[in-house]
Amino acid sequence: MDNSNVLKGLLYGGIASCVAETCTMPVDVVKTRLQMDGAGGQRLYKGPLDCAGALVRAEGPSALFKGLPPALLRQSTYGSLRYGLYGPIRNSLGVEPGTPKTEIPMWKKVFAGGVAGALASAVANPTDLVKVRLQTDGQLKGKDGKFLPKKYNGMAHAFVSIIREEGVLGLWNGVGPTVGRAAVLAAAELSTYDEVKGQLLQSPYFEEGLLCTVCTATVSGLLSTIASSPFDVVKSRVMGQPLNADGSGQLYRGMIDCFVKSAKNEGVLSLYNGFVPNFSRVVPRVVIVFIVMENLKAAFG
Repeated sequence: MDNSNVLKGLLYGGIASCVAETCTMPVDVVKTRLQMDGAGGQRLYKGPLDCAGALVRAEGPSALFKGLPPALLRQSTYGSLRYGLYGPIRNSLGVEPGTPKTEIPMWKKVFAGGVAGALASAVANPTDLVKVRLQTDGQLKGKDGKFLPKKYNGMAHAFVSIIREEGVLGLWNGVGPTVGRAAVLAAAELSTYDEVKGQLLQSPYFEEGLLCTVCTATVSGLLSTIASSPFDVVKSRVMGQPLNADGSGQLYRGMIDCFVKSAKNEGVLSLYNGFVPNFSRVVPRVVIVFIVMENLKAAFG
């Protein structure tokens, strides 16, 4: 295996992921807020536009970029590993270099995507946790029904506060749903991108270029959003609940408990809360990521 190609893949994945994350951050903030909405028993927003408008009115336009620093830190690791490891893992399953993508068994693509996503998300969980905490800070309610005051002044303060109150392992709170979501998302996204692009290039209507990349990434983004949305809701809810020093203030005991309580108390469709902004974020993000990566590969090999 050519180590220089692996390193280039890691670098391209990190750069592309950071560009896409910055472009889609406002949608991510709205998505996370909507996923947390109703977790305490009362809904605050009527939909994505109402949520975005309320945030801007209450906290200014910068509220739509809450959690961007830890998000970029996360993408520089998570995005880099997820996209950079997919090819080497897939090829390690007996795929010869240069094999047409349409000839690679689908299960190898799905497996490689799932493993790459799971490994990357486990490593990057602390930055993902801090991003979610910053995005939902001030949205949770206490036992008296009143909103709890904001806990964090920024990324560094959030990291220090979580370690002080919950211990170092507190940075891996929610790692179960995070890894589950990332494995499903990456398995669906990367395998379908590989498969759909190969099929399109075999047709007489497409050739390598921007149109093919956009069409392929759109299909990949749609399928990965449908597959991963329940895990995304659970991840946001488990990660968004800061614990007190005595362990109190916890709505959910873990991933399974959150799945069960959310479905029981709010209905199964609650697991698709925020689907529209999630879809509106994932599809553009996937399109941007692959456009940037394809251009980097074309320019630098």
